[in-house]
Amino acid sequence: MANEEHLSLLKQGVNSWNQWREDTPTVTPDISGANLNQMNLSEANLSGVDLQRVILHGANLTAANLHNAMLVNADMSGVELNAANLSNANLSSANLFGAYLSGANLSGADLSDVQLNRSDLSGVNLSGANLSHVNLLGADLSGANLSSTILSHADLSRAELSRAELKQADLSGANLSEARLMGANLSEAILSEANLSRARLNRADLSDATLVGAKLVGATLVGTKLTRAKLSNVDLSGTNLSGANLSSAVLSDANFKDANLSGANLKDAHLENATLEGADLSQVTMPDGSVHD
Repeated sequence: MANEEHLSLLKQGVNSWNQWREDTPTVTPDISGANLNQMNLSEANLSGVDLQRVILHGANLTAANLHNAMLVNADMSGVELNAANLSNANLSSANLFGAYLSGANLSGADLSDVQLNRSDLSGVNLSGANLSHVNLLGADLSGANLSSTILSHADLSRAELSRAELKQADLSGANLSEARLMGANLSEAILSEANLSRARLNRADLSDATLVGAKLVGATLVGTKLTRAKLSNVDLSGTNLSGANLSSAVLSDANFKDANLSGANLKDAHLENATLEGADLSQVTMPDGSVHD
């Protein structure tokens, strides 16, 4: 339960609260379980504060400092967190449905099992964060920094990830069906057993990525960079890979049935037991360097 003195100080306004925080740096405020609906906490210093189970429906936390804050099981649907500092905060199992987090710093934060569907996370910094099992269905993550982020078994279906930075991210078992990943950097990412069916990956960088067991049926990979990617035993039937760079990729036992590979580069690729039945191979650079008619 919240400390009543701390809660009363917070309700006096951000200026008074921030001054108290500055005057009492050794005190760790406890606001846990409080109802802070619709409160204006813009630019509030809430670093390290215990905010577990708080109710913050529609609250304004724009540019607030929530570094290292405890927000476990908090109800923050529709909250304004644009440009807020949530680095190393613990938000596990919180509800952030429809939240606004554009430009926020969530580096190193724990967002496991969080509800972030339909939320605005454009341009956020999530590097090194834990988003395992997070719900990001239909969320906007365009231009976000997700490098080295844990997104295993996350739901990113229909999410907007154009130009997102996902280098070395762990997306194993994630659902990315119908996600938009145009121009995204997924180099060295782990996408084993991920669902990328009907995803749009035009001009994305998947060099050195691991996609073993991933589902790519109906995906669009026009001009995608897949150099040295591991795609063994992957179903690529019906996918559009025109102009893709698959040089030195591991494609053994992959299924390219009816895929569009026109103009693709397969130089030095490993195609042992791959199925190419019905695939468009016009102007494809084959593993031996020859160009298919």
